[in-house]
Parts: sequence; structure tokens; C-alpha cells
Amino acid sequence: MSTRHGWSGSPAIRLAVQAPAAARAGVVICPPLGQEGVIAYRTLRLLADRLEARGIASVRYDPSGRGDSTPDTDPDAQVRSARRAAAVLRTTGVRQVAFVGLASAALVAAAAAGDADGLVVWDAPASGRAWLRRQRALATLTIGEDRVVDATESLIGMDVTTDEAAVIGALAFAPRTGPTVALVRPGSRAPRALGTVPTTEVVGSAELLDGTSVQARIPGAAVDAAVAWLDAWAPDDHVVVTPPALDEVLDVDGRVSERIVRMGPQGLFAVETVSSAQHHDAPVVVLHNGGAEHHVGATDYQVDLARALARDGARVVRVDRRATGESTGVHEDERSFLFAGEWLEDQSAVVAALGTPADRLVLVGMCAGAWLAGRAVDEPPRLVVEISPNDYRRRPAEPGAYADAVRAIDAPSPARRWVRERYNRVVPRSVRDRLARRDRAGGVVAHVRPLVEHGTDVVVIVAPEDAELFDRLGGRRAERRYGGTGRRGSVSVVRVEDGDHALFSRAMRDAVVAEVRTRVAETFPVHA
Repeated sequence: MSTRHGWSGSPAIRLAVQAPAAARAGVVICPPLGQEGVIAYRTLRLLADRLEARGIASVRYDPSGRGDSTPDTDPDAQVRSARRAAAVLRTTGVRQVAFVGLASAALVAAAAAGDADGLVVWDAPASGRAWLRRQRALATLTIGEDRVVDATESLIGMDVTTDEAAVIGALAFAPRTGPTVALVRPGSRAPRALGTVPTTEVVGSAELLDGTSVQARIPGAAVDAAVAWLDAWAPDDHVVVTPPALDEVLDVDGRVSERIVRMGPQGLFAVETVSSAQHHDAPVVVLHNGGAEHHVGATDYQVDLARALARDGARVVRVDRRATGESTGVHEDERSFLFAGEWLEDQSAVVAALGTPADRLVLVGMCAGAWLAGRAVDEPPRLVVEISPNDYRRRPAEPGAYADAVRAIDAPSPARRWVRERYNRVVPRSVRDRLARRDRAGGVVAHVRPLVEHGTDVVVIVAPEDAELFDRLGGRRAERRYGGTGRRGSVSVVRVEDGDHALFSRAMRDAVVAEVRTRVAETFPVHA
């Protein structure tokens, strides 16, 4: 598959343009909002792959103000970015363009598409108002009543200003005269406001969207249904594709710039952030994302953090590990490498590619990324920051094993449910807790000891739910043994009382960004 990455426009949006040598048409794949976009990222990459196999070009993008694009306070950025992506796609020479929108992105796609454009709405909400109402309810349950700060409210995976919330709430479907199809869940129907449009029932939307990113499964049959409709819509004639003119280097603010790099034998996708005033001996910070999540949604705190660290004088790389975001090929039945040895290999490959001396290396990771950073004994960094760690195992998991276990717990079979009910009734809680800890062998002390003994300072940033696990697995003992100032090789803990594991709350993200910047500046004061 042939994909060109880069930026375009002002404010700039990051794009991935995927096209065969000659194309029949082009498709703008609009990203869903917030956590929906995090969960659907690999699915939309698979859609682009299968479209290319049918001779159809596509573009995926981060809207301005989101993901790896540049900051933007315009409340209309979502629809404007979709139209900008379409304009870039048309420069390749394709004559006909369709828009695809999954979940909340269906509203954006419908607003951006012209009457002559094709339109695929997949698992669409009834309206922007209905989507926003549901997201606010979920956010209140997950983050709490205090999720609105300074006229900005935190939803699940995104912050919106009052003006942007008003624009999203006003998004609505209108009767379509152009070629349109609605892909719906079994027993559901297309949004009424679209009018009478062809409807196709597809399976797999619930398995993709209704759980966490760990639980999500790529719905291959639904992807094929979208591809089949677009294949029938596209003309038979091909046009030779002209590569789009994309900026390979992004000027963020006149001082900080970014470029896309490939790292290690797997060709891992990464974004490197540097400052024009950077010292040749600057520290290098590697940012690990949480789970198998690209830096969109709540994880785009990494983008703000990387740019802030670069302004502070550091060189920063945020990287997608194997089977994450833009790295490695997408497969319908791909296995997650959560807590697996393959991700440890990826970390070693990234560090080797950077060629940075250990005493200038910083590893920062969230959740599974925190576990990875804590396992960097072969390349002991000067500083490790673990954000929301929730696993301290020393033995890596088999590929897919962690995700399978989570799914089995959250959606047990009848037989498993029967066994669990009787187990919980018969076995005392204290015994169950001890048995559960066996899967996190060694606990916190064994997790941090190898790093501390190599002279690495370890900082752990935890919200209450992860703090409870940290303490239960020996965290307080690690603090007593390895705490204190003035020593090289220590453990310190930052407890964010109003934070959350997934960084959905602004309080947690702000605390993380501030703490990482402070610790890097303290460790490398000459570059602050």
C-alpha cells in the first residue's frame, strides 16, 4: 500500500493520502470525534487499504486543533478540515469524491459533502444534539460533575469550548439528492432527517464502538459493505494519480517544528518535535501512547506535551508501536501486543535508532506505555515517567492475551459467569485478592528495582484508582526504600486526587504535562 503523510493548509491539518498509481475516484474518510476516533483508528486504515485495492484513492486526516495538526480555536474546524482534505485529494486528479463518516463523523461528512458527492454514513447518530447529549452524560459519569473548567468542557476523549459545543450540537442531517447509503446496526434505521436513502444492515459496529479501545474489534464485514458501495459508485475509468503536495515539515509556531520519521526494522511511525534553538546536547524524550492508541482523542495530550518540551529545549519523539495507529499493516483479525514482548522489542528499536546516550534519555509512557518505560533496563534512561500504570508484571504477555482476558471478564460466557458467581461466593475476598496479584508478579518493588539500581529516577503519576493498586502491590514500600532527594536512582509518586486513569479529565492532563515538564527541567537544568 502506498501512503503519503504530511501537512497542508493553515491552520495545518495532518493528512495520510493513500492512492494507487491510477484511481477511479477519491474518498474522504472523516475521523469520529473524541474517543470514537481513538477506537476506530485502525478500522479506518483498513478501509483505506481495501479501497486502494479497488482502485480508489483516499485521504484520512486530523482536523486542525486535534491530533497531530496545528492548534485551532475555530469552532467550525471539523467541517472546514474535511473540506480541506477533499481539496487536497482532488489535486491528485480524481474527478469524483465521496465522504465516509463513522459514528459522530457521519455528521461532519454529511455537512462537508456537496450534492454531487457520494456519502456513506455508518452507525450515524440522529443529530449533533443527540450525540452531544449522550457524550455529556457519559462524561459526567466517567469524569464527574466538575468536568467544565474555564468555559471548556471535557467529553470522553476531547475538550470543547462553548462555541464548539454549539456548532457540534447544531450539526444535523438534511434530505440528500446525491448518491448516499446508510450503514446501520441490525434492526436500526438511518437518521430520519436524511430522507429516504438506501440502507444496509451491517454487523460489528457495537463490537467496535461500544466498549474500550482494548475491547474493540475491527468489523471487517462492515468495512467490506462500505467498500462494496463505493466500488459500485465509482466510475470504471481510471486517471493517473499526481502525488499531492504535502508539507514534510510542520512549522508549529515559528520556533517549534515537526516531521514524520520511520524508526527501527518495523518502520514504526513517529513524529519528531524539535526547537530551532535546541542545544546539540539536548535530552531526548520518547513518548509512549497508552494501549494500542494513536495520539488522537485524550491521547493527543502527547502533542501538546511534545511541543511544550521542545520549547523547553528537548528533542521529542512520539511513536506508534506495532499494530498501533499508523505503524505496521492492518489486519481484520490483528492481535493486540498489550504488555507483550513485541512492544519491548519496539522500544529497544526506537532507542537504538535515536542513538542517544543513556544519561540524556527520558522515557514517558501511559498505561501499557508506562509498563514499557519501566522495563527499559537494557537501555536504562536517566528518567522514566510512568503515567497511570496499572500492571507491574515482569513476564510479558502473549500477543492478544491481555485483550482476550479483558473481553472475557467484561462479557463472560454463561459457563464462565456460572463459575465466577460460585467462586466469588465461596472464596474469601482476601484470598481472591492474593490470587489476582499473582498475575502482576513481583509488584511495584520488583518493577522499579532494576531501573533504580541502574541510576534511573522513576516518577509515577497516578489518579486514585491507580494509586490504590500501586499501594496494594507494594508502592508505599518502594517509596520508602527508594525515595528521597539527592540520590541518583529514586522513586517518587505524584497523586492527582481529581484525576482519572484514561486522562479524560482536563485536571489529569494538565497535571501530567506540568509534571513531566518540571521533571525533565530538573533532571537537565542546563536545557530548561
